[in-house]
Amino acid sequence: MHNPPLILVADDDIGFQEILATKLKRSGFLVAEAHNGKEAVEKAVNLTPDLILCDINMPGETGTEVVLDLMKGNETKGIKVLLITSMDNPWPAIKEKNENFAKEIGATDFINKSTDLDSVIEKVKEVIK
Repeated sequence: MHNPPLILVADDDIGFQEILATKLKRSGFLVAEAHNGKEAVEKAVNLTPDLILCDINMPGETGTEVVLDLMKGNETKGIKVLLITSMDNPWPAIKEKNENFAKEIGATDFINKSTDLDSVIEKVKEVIK
């Protein structure tokens, strides 16, 4: 684990990404940013972050595909991932593709983009313990 912990924020919504990254930095975390799925995977391989906050719905490689790609690599399969979404309940849509999605790909949980940022920081702290 990095000290302080390194969080990779992957989101195509630049405004949301900047707000979240700023909040994480002010909370004492190191932050790296990726603007799409391909960049997220590349940075995960190069930086080995302690946690990735990854948008589910990105153009090109989706957040779910990012997690599946990470699980294929020996150096990235242990990285924890919190999926970020603006959907109220993303799991039913995901379960249509794979009923055991969360367990099989290693996604820890999901966070709704409308969640209070202080609650997001608490969730991040809980996950990286």
